[in-house]
Amino acid sequence: MNEPEAVDARRPADRVELALFGLVAATVLFFLFFRLGSVPAGSFSDEVSAGFNARCIDRTLRDQYGTLLPLFFRALEDYKSPLFIYAVALTEGVLGPSPIAVRLPSALYAIGTAVLLFFLLRSLTRSSVLARWMALLSLLVPSLFFYARSGFSEASSLPFWLVLALWMLRRFERIPSHRRAAIAGACIGLVTYSYTTARLLAPLLLAAACLSFWLAPRFRRFVAAMLAGGAALGAPMAVFMLVHPGAVDKRFREAVSVWRDHPTTRVAVERIVGTYFQHLASLDFLFRTGQHLDWVNAGEGLLPLWLFAPVVLGIASLWRRRKDAYFRVLSALWLISPIPVALTWENLPHTTRYLHFAIVALVVGALALSDAIAAVRPSRGTLALMLVAALGEGALSLRTYFVDYATRFANEGGYDDDMGNALQLAFARRKTGEPVYLPGSFFDISGVRIAFYADLDPVAYRTKKLDDVGIHASGWHRPEKGAIVVEPGRSAPSGGARLLGTASRPNGTVVWSVYRVPS
Repeated sequence: MNEPEAVDARRPADRVELALFGLVAATVLFFLFFRLGSVPAGSFSDEVSAGFNARCIDRTLRDQYGTLLPLFFRALEDYKSPLFIYAVALTEGVLGPSPIAVRLPSALYAIGTAVLLFFLLRSLTRSSVLARWMALLSLLVPSLFFYARSGFSEASSLPFWLVLALWMLRRFERIPSHRRAAIAGACIGLVTYSYTTARLLAPLLLAAACLSFWLAPRFRRFVAAMLAGGAALGAPMAVFMLVHPGAVDKRFREAVSVWRDHPTTRVAVERIVGTYFQHLASLDFLFRTGQHLDWVNAGEGLLPLWLFAPVVLGIASLWRRRKDAYFRVLSALWLISPIPVALTWENLPHTTRYLHFAIVALVVGALALSDAIAAVRPSRGTLALMLVAALGEGALSLRTYFVDYATRFANEGGYDDDMGNALQLAFARRKTGEPVYLPGSFFDISGVRIAFYADLDPVAYRTKKLDDVGIHASGWHRPEKGAIVVEPGRSAPSGGARLLGTASRPNGTVVWSVYRVPS
C-alpha cells in the first residue's frame, strides 16, 4: 500500500498551502470558542443537570442522587451516558460551575474528532493535504459546529468516539493482529457510552465489522478477538441493565419510542420505514434546513451544501471498494446509521439522534473527492476554487450562527428564559449566605438549575430542602433585611430595595431584576 504523500515545505506552493491552512485553522478555532458560554443564550435543562452532576462527582465521587461513580447518570428522569459528564467533571474541576465549563468538553471533543479524522482520512485517501482540509472543514459542518458549542446533549461526544473506532478498525485492517482486533472491538464498545442512540448503533457496528472481516479469509481468525473486545466493553452496560431493569431505556419507552402509543404492527412498520428514509434521503433535512427547532439548530441542514456531490459520488466509491473488508464496514455503517432514530417517534427529523451520520458523510465524501482528483487530476487553481467555495459556505454559516441565530434565539429567551443570567448575578452578590428569594419557575426540574448556579454542596442538596440552605420561593416569606430578591421584569419588592442588576435581552427587554433588601 502506498504511503501518504509528503509535503515538501521547501516548495513555494506547499509553503503557501501550509500557511493558508494555519491561518484558516486559527480562525476556525477562534470561532469555535468565541462567546462559548453565552451563545446559544441561556443554559438548557440538560446542561445544568450535567453540570451539577459533574460538580457532585468532583466533590464526592457521587452523582446528585448519591450513587458512587455511576455508569449511567440518572438525570431529569432519564439516564445519561457517562463519557460526556465525566469530561465535564474535569473542566468544572478547573473552571468551576459555569456555562463555559459545561460546554468546553463539547468543543474539545470536536477538536479531537478533527484530529482523528485527519489520521483516518490520510490512511484512506493517502493524501495528507485532502485529509488535513477535510478534518478542518469538519469543524464547520453546521450540525457538528452547533453541538461543539453546547452541552445540552451527550451526543456532542459521539463523533469523537465513532471516529476513534473507525480509525482503530482501519489500523487493524492494515496490520491485522489479535491485539489490534481486540482494541478495535473495545473502541466500538466505548461508543456505547457516548449517547443513547449509540447503545444500539455500537452493537450494530460491531456486528457489521465482525461479519465484514469474517467474510475475508485473511481476517477470519481475528474476528473472535474483535468480538471479545466489544463484548468486554459492552458487558458493564449489560450488567447495569440487569441490575436496573428498565432504567437505560426508560425515556425511550415512555416518551420517544415508535411503539409508545401501542400502534398496530403495520403502522409501526410504516413509521420506521418512513423515518429511516426521511433521515437517509431528505435533502431538506440533510442540506437545507435541518431540524426545525432553535435549540438544536441555527437554521441550516445537517450537512453543508458543498458536501452534497461528494456524498452522492461516495456511494460509487464505496461500491468500487466493496471487496475490501473495511469499506464493507463503511457501507454497512451508512445503511445502519438511520436505524436508531427510525425507532423513535418524536420531533422528527431529529439532528441529535442522527449526528453520527455527519461523520459517515465526511469519510465517504473524502473517498469520493480522492477518487475524483485521481481520475480528473484538476489543476491547483481548480482545487483552490473548490476549497474557497467550501470555506465561503463555512463563513456564511458562521455569520448565520453568530449574527442571525444568536440574536434571534437570545431575544426569544434562549434555553432558560434568562434565568441563568439572573441566578449568576444573584449568587455572585451572595457573600455570606444571605437568604435568596426566587420566582417559582426557578424551582422547576427539582431546583437543579439553582443548585448548579449556587454551587450547592451535593450532600446538602440531597439531604435538605432548598429552604434549609436559605433559598426560598417568592411569596412564601417576607424577605429579611439583607436578602437578595429576583423579581420579574422591572418590578421591585415591596418596602424598597437596591437594584443590583438586570437580566436583559439584546432587544432591551428586562426579563429579571435582582435586588438587595436594605439591612
